[in-house]
Amino acid sequence: MTGTLDHTDTPTSNLIARDDAHTSVVWPLLSGTTRLVLVTGPAGIGRTALLNEVRDTLEHQRVRTADVPLLRADRNRPQAVVARVREELARWSRPPVLFLDDLHRLNHDVLRALLDALPQLATCVVGSYRTPVRLEHTDLADALKSNALTEIVPLTPLNRAEVSLMFTGLLNVSADPELARRLHKDSRGFPGLVDLAVDGYLRGGALRIIDRTAYLVDEPRGTGHRHPAVERIRLLGEDAWQTAKAMAILHPLGPAAVELLGDTRGLPELEAEGVLVRHEDGYRFRAPVLAHALAAVLGPYERHDLGWRAVQAIWEGRAFCANPSYLPDRLIDAGGFADAEKACAQLLAAGKAVVLHDPSARRWLRAAAGRATSPTQQAEALFMHAVACASHNDFVTAMASVEAALELPDEFTPDQIQELHLIRLVGMCAAGDRAALRKVADSSWRSLPGGTAARFIGRAVAMCYTDRWDEAATLLASTRGMWRLGNAATVTFGELFGMSAALMSGRMADFERVASDPGLCPLYAVDRHRPALQAAMARCLMLAGEMKRAERMLVGQQLEAADLALIQTADGRWDDALGNARKALVTGSTLGQVAAHTALAHGLATMLITRAKLTRAREVIADARTGQNILPHLLDVPESDLELVLGARDKSRRALRRGLAFAAQHAIVIGTDELEMRLAVMSLDDDDREDAEFRVERLADIAETMDTGRAHRNHLLARAVTWHDKQAAAEVRRIVVERDQPHEIAMTLTALASHGLGDARTLREAYELFGIMDALLPRALLRHLMREHGVAVPGRAATTAEQERLLACLVAEGLTNRELAGVLRSTEKSIEAKLTRLFQRTGYRSRVELATAMLTGEYH
Repeated sequence: MTGTLDHTDTPTSNLIARDDAHTSVVWPLLSGTTRLVLVTGPAGIGRTALLNEVRDTLEHQRVRTADVPLLRADRNRPQAVVARVREELARWSRPPVLFLDDLHRLNHDVLRALLDALPQLATCVVGSYRTPVRLEHTDLADALKSNALTEIVPLTPLNRAEVSLMFTGLLNVSADPELARRLHKDSRGFPGLVDLAVDGYLRGGALRIIDRTAYLVDEPRGTGHRHPAVERIRLLGEDAWQTAKAMAILHPLGPAAVELLGDTRGLPELEAEGVLVRHEDGYRFRAPVLAHALAAVLGPYERHDLGWRAVQAIWEGRAFCANPSYLPDRLIDAGGFADAEKACAQLLAAGKAVVLHDPSARRWLRAAAGRATSPTQQAEALFMHAVACASHNDFVTAMASVEAALELPDEFTPDQIQELHLIRLVGMCAAGDRAALRKVADSSWRSLPGGTAARFIGRAVAMCYTDRWDEAATLLASTRGMWRLGNAATVTFGELFGMSAALMSGRMADFERVASDPGLCPLYAVDRHRPALQAAMARCLMLAGEMKRAERMLVGQQLEAADLALIQTADGRWDDALGNARKALVTGSTLGQVAAHTALAHGLATMLITRAKLTRAREVIADARTGQNILPHLLDVPESDLELVLGARDKSRRALRRGLAFAAQHAIVIGTDELEMRLAVMSLDDDDREDAEFRVERLADIAETMDTGRAHRNHLLARAVTWHDKQAAAEVRRIVVERDQPHEIAMTLTALASHGLGDARTLREAYELFGIMDALLPRALLRHLMREHGVAVPGRAATTAEQERLLACLVAEGLTNRELAGVLRSTEKSIEAKLTRLFQRTGYRSRVELATAMLTGEYH
């Protein structure tokens, strides 16, 4: 059989990384040079999926196809299989291409008879065979390799980048690099197992999405859902199924696992089917996700029994596992089968050893609390469980342990009582329970643990978490003589939250007292507490825009994603900053850290706006408001910027005024300079000079109160453009250069140039700085400004490509032609022409295809 295929219509695959394999199957069939094309590869590699795509391609080329199913019952019936093939061919007036999936199911004689019959058939055959080659098929495989009329197309596992693309295809969101790494590790690159792993992540609640990017926020535990990859193992028979489930728990014990199995009849079948792979140190699953999925389908008794077998063997010295997580997990599985006192002691020790670093500590310590044999042991387990949950941002679970722990008050020191109460307050904040926080702040909570000093601290913390910063600062200042005599935790939290409240309300002397001398917090001397205290103080500095001071405070410390994101945003390293900001917000690492949470959302939205990701920016702002909605006026800044970009000046102004009204109502000073500065420039551009001058005066007062570089920058910039003050312009340029934050510098230079206080060099410098940050929208607006001032825009070809990329970004964000025209300062007719050229040049046929290409990074 021969066919024709135009070279301009080269067959491609919709499957990830299968274009070459797809072409290697289709071309020989259409050219008539091959009688048999055999697609090979291990289970889950995607042989059947490729055959389905090949069939679709052939039918699109008007080539007839037919399937001959190979059943398990056929494995010993050679004549039946050949007869069914001939019967199928006899049904057609012109012979179709035959598809024979899963040829490995046939025994030697049946497969030999079928292969011998193929040369006499007046057609071509596409088959699939699961590797490794069965021992009884070795001679047939050798004969096929040397046959000139046979084409063998082996499929290989996907690499990490290809796994990431497949993930995007499944969920229509991008995968964080760490998620892609874990997914590749769990699945070993087998497409069928990638799907199984993703299914498990989703059903187990381990995935969260922000800004169209997915993150792994919890340890995947597998799923009991009947996924095809698991069902294939179930269909191998009862012996293989029971053995596979048992090995899911026991295989890390190496050689001892076989001994603990007892019944090993299922092992040969599992090895032959490629589920298990034999190594010198025992059996392992072909991919870790298979073990996770099989463990998830165990019943309660099966889990207890297997867990106890493993624990008993380890305790008796008959088995060993180097992974320190294995024994604690098996102790949980064993439940009441294991001695309670010994199990609790080992679970408690394992959890305490990794309480700050390994999320697994949470389940070990929870189990320890459940197995405790004395009030003292239970109290220790509950306290450490609350600490572990708080360290890993699981405050809802932490609160349950706090409540249980506080039922045993005699078992804790005053420091521990204070720490438990703080965890409970942070949990209320994380859960958005503002009603409960208000009750604590107003002294109407049913009970506050600790003495009078501790209760003052609890009230002040609750005030901070309900945006009553000025009240908190006043309370802590007026009761300072009392709480400073309290325990180390009480004094530490009093100083820390007093510093934060002072910053928000503009009491800079009180803020600087602690920020300049962290040793005023007694717990700063304790290794377990010092990193968190340093981070909290540094984040306050970051919120005030004092990045250099914050970085100095964090020197030598392993930075969390939130801190990295804030620093990278200021430094202009936006690719890294975007990833870390998403990760910090989606994992909840800033819950209870109000300064970092709102600052991160502010920074992420700003970066997205400048990169023309407008819909994403709006989603980030909305998520931040519905989540931990503290200091919401800071989010009015990017929201105003977003509305201004879209041409909604009234909405932009309302957002700024709403933010100022909130700040005034709550006596908050931090961040008001950003709002006032934007209002000053907007009023000036709208010819409302009186309001602009009023804003300049307000900014002067804020700068005097806050005395930060950012507050002075905003005052001087507003003064320069409002009064055309060249001295103020020179001074603000000096300040931003000294602060060395590229985005701030570029925005300052643009504002000065827009109001006649900059030359061609100013415009070019701003344009270059925005380029470093890939800030597409400001660069587009600057190009208009440069042309108006007769300044040449460098790189014509690069500029054209950038304009197309900007247009593609905005289209992918779902903007209408009218909105596109507003953002790009053009007309709808011009936009239509540009879109036509864009689609013609790129080959994308619709906005959906273009948006998908932008999401996967395949836009060209």
